[in-house]
Amino acid sequence: MPPSAAANRSQRLATVYEALVARPNSTVSALVGKTKLSRPTVTTLLESLTELGLIAPQGAEGSLGRPAETWAPRDEAGVVIGVDFLHRSALIATARLDGEIIAVEHHDRISVDRAPRLETLATLIARQIKNHAHGPVRAVVVSTTGTVDLDGRIKRTDAVPQWEGLALGHELSERLGLPVHIENDVNAAAYGEFVLRCGDGSLSPTDDLLLIAVSRAIVTGLVLGGTLHRGHNQNAGEVGIHLVDGYGPAAAMGRVAESIGTISAVLDPAAIVLAVPNRNASVLAQISAHLSTRESSAAELNLEFSRMGQGSALVGALSLALQDARAAVFGQRTGLITTPRGLDVITAIVSRGTHYPMSPAQSPGEHDTLRIGVVGVGARCDIAKHFELPGVGGRIVAAADPHPDAKARVLSRLGREDIVLTRDVAGLVAQGIDAALVTSPDDTHAEVACELLRAGVPVYVEKPLATRFEDGIAILRTAYETGTKLYVGHNMRHMNVVRSMRDLIQMGAIGEPKAIWCRHFVGNGGDYYFKDWHATREHGTGLLLQKAAHDLDVMHWLANSHTERVTAMGGLTLYDQITDRQDRSSQLMGEWFSMDNWPPLSQKGLSPVIDVEDLSMMLMEMESGLFASYQQCHYTPDYWRNYTVIGTEGRLENFGDGEGGQIKLWNRRHIYNPDGDAHYPIKGDADGHGDADILTISEFVSFITQGTPTDTSPLGAWYAMAAAIAATDSIRAGSVPRTVPALEPEVIEYFTNNQVK
Repeated sequence: MPPSAAANRSQRLATVYEALVARPNSTVSALVGKTKLSRPTVTTLLESLTELGLIAPQGAEGSLGRPAETWAPRDEAGVVIGVDFLHRSALIATARLDGEIIAVEHHDRISVDRAPRLETLATLIARQIKNHAHGPVRAVVVSTTGTVDLDGRIKRTDAVPQWEGLALGHELSERLGLPVHIENDVNAAAYGEFVLRCGDGSLSPTDDLLLIAVSRAIVTGLVLGGTLHRGHNQNAGEVGIHLVDGYGPAAAMGRVAESIGTISAVLDPAAIVLAVPNRNASVLAQISAHLSTRESSAAELNLEFSRMGQGSALVGALSLALQDARAAVFGQRTGLITTPRGLDVITAIVSRGTHYPMSPAQSPGEHDTLRIGVVGVGARCDIAKHFELPGVGGRIVAAADPHPDAKARVLSRLGREDIVLTRDVAGLVAQGIDAALVTSPDDTHAEVACELLRAGVPVYVEKPLATRFEDGIAILRTAYETGTKLYVGHNMRHMNVVRSMRDLIQMGAIGEPKAIWCRHFVGNGGDYYFKDWHATREHGTGLLLQKAAHDLDVMHWLANSHTERVTAMGGLTLYDQITDRQDRSSQLMGEWFSMDNWPPLSQKGLSPVIDVEDLSMMLMEMESGLFASYQQCHYTPDYWRNYTVIGTEGRLENFGDGEGGQIKLWNRRHIYNPDGDAHYPIKGDADGHGDADILTISEFVSFITQGTPTDTSPLGAWYAMAAAIAATDSIRAGSVPRTVPALEPEVIEYFTNNQVK
């Protein structure tokens, strides 16, 4: 067959197949009307598509006279896989050949080291290949950061320099046994935005689209005549303009507008799409204002936002995979554009703010070191020293604390004499701080945090968020109204035991979670909580808040839900029997703590006032319908927490919560099997949550400097705090059930959207 005839036949096969995708169960007559092909041609093409295994007759369509046979795409015609593989996270999706998405997964905390990173990517794709029953895998496209050559080799990447020179396409093809196409992430995003507009008719398959991606630098992706334009050396789009001050200041907006105006004046594309973090509307307005001052025709350009945000590259990868698959099936590429269907699940994942590229900005240098202030120089303030670790980019310059011993505590806890000491927050702010760590007593959090937020100082508040409902609401509301960034130090979300259990749950190891139980053996409770202000309702509310807030946040995170209703029992069952009391307001916990304080009734020097429970048990019903229980005892001989998560297909349980412990999985039926069906070692956190403290401080800095989404959440901190307070109230009201108060919808939306309105 001559080449032109073969191309024509491929085009017609694709045209009929696309018509059936758009309208399954069509008759020959309906296809003739849709494709404008003759009836004999359509009939012949249907036979060919059936032989290729792409479609199947569906029976007769009822009507007067002789019923007409109908046709539809086969679900088993095959699948394509698309991946968007970023600095630390990945989105991976599988779609049938007809474009219907059948599976989407998100994974984070991906290593940047070469070997484990490659192994992770290959494993994710292999699992998608294994977990479907829709025919052969016909194409795989991976979108990744960096410049990629035509053979799928990573030429350069600022985000993951360890990958430079890696023949990624070849490596994956060898491991998976099928061809893998590698594409730059901005190119993939541009193509994703293009196919979305072709799908709704706002662009034609031969139009041009320019994508301008703005974060800490300007990069572009370009579709020309319906085809990605990569350039002679695959460097097209590498504009290379770094916005040191981010994307907000007017000067930076001028540079963005200049780039858009210059590029679009040359290309005159049908669509210009702007991709900025969190769809910041003020950015669009600022760029449009700058464009309006130009004398060129660029002033009349109609800018619009990216439709899929961080999901665009995955849409592009899937669309390119569908193109590759159709080309393989039909023998040649066609000019038809296929838009994946069922994008809601991608949108839902992206909206969580957990799939995000690393900013191309360099690490802070000496000239842009963050000036850190600390409020409260008590037992917990020494986590501030993590700001000064290499690569974090902060330096403690001031502290605020009215305590008479504050100066000595600054030296002993923070280790430096040059830290300026003030008595109040106003004095701290006057030192020109860039961010503040709040480790003052918990009942002061609202007053301190709100004053800092109103002063425009980003705030890291040590957990719990507050000790009263109204105080927690005040902090969230102030952050929402001012737009100043808020972070709450629920560091257990960064502990290996928690992350490992969550990963196993998200991978489907136990099916759908239905119940979570937590037992917390607080062996150090007498020293930690019954010798200072923590022992009083006045300053601490109760130990279901002070101690359980950590575990409640973890349980909510594992469940991907939050508590709506609680009931609880508990009481002061042991420490009220100790009569040896002492005012320790001039001491810190490290000065009286000893493992020799055993048995519990031998403790000495307890707080003069003790009116909180030392034994508590609570039951929870979550928004998702999951049920949970929590038990806490402050005089056990051992000190660790045990989580049990039960799902529809198994259960998980941890034994130990630090280095040397393990997580066990049961996913087969047994009478009794203490070893479980699989074991997972717990790594790190040998000395408690010290490692996690470093990770939360680093996450906070990344969040306030680059807008990077966080694993911790002020909204999650509220739900943990609110559940604990409601349960404490239930105990003191005779175990009467309590409902957790609801937050205002706009506040929930704000914090769900990574603190962007």
